[in-house]
Amino acid sequence: MPHAFDQSLGRTEVGDAGAAIANPWMFFRRWVANPLQMGSVVPSSQALCRRIVGLTRWDLDQCVLELGAGTGVVSRALLAGGVPAERLFVVEIVPDMARHLRRVLPGVNVIEGDARELPSLLPAHWHGRVGSVICGIPLVLLPLAEQARFIGAIAAVAPNVGFLHYSYCATSPLPARKHSLIGRREAWTPMNFPPASVWRYAPA
Repeated sequence: MPHAFDQSLGRTEVGDAGAAIANPWMFFRRWVANPLQMGSVVPSSQALCRRIVGLTRWDLDQCVLELGAGTGVVSRALLAGGVPAERLFVVEIVPDMARHLRRVLPGVNVIEGDARELPSLLPAHWHGRVGSVICGIPLVLLPLAEQARFIGAIAAVAPNVGFLHYSYCATSPLPARKHSLIGRREAWTPMNFPPASVWRYAPA
């Protein structure tokens, strides 16, 4: 049976470690340097993290894949929610953030690289064994063709799984039909700055 994370798990742990992990100054510097790589000027809130955790599914022989991990706030919530560190793979394109993630997330598989190259980044024996994909990359800011590259890369390693995408858009951040996807808003939290939604996209 798929494993569902308990949203009540790890709330204290996330709060206690939040300041060290979130590193808002690092986050803000990266947003200034390249806003197209960052969805917000501040890390995700605990309220948003809990909603993402509650929507994540995985089996005992599967891993969880996070794209655009930033400073690791969502990653930490996933760990607190029950995913083993060795089953969590996080992809981050920014070198200094990847180094930060390795420091604050011991045991987690931190991959420095471009998520559009997922088939070569994720070890081959995990292909087809991904329970959930969580995307924090601001896909809404990308041209349709670049969105398609990300979606195709996800489908290559996690066929028929789809992905969760958290976004600050009032409506769907992706034109789902143009990508042959079905999109559904699974959660919304006004307690994030800015308010955020979690969308689930699945193959049509």
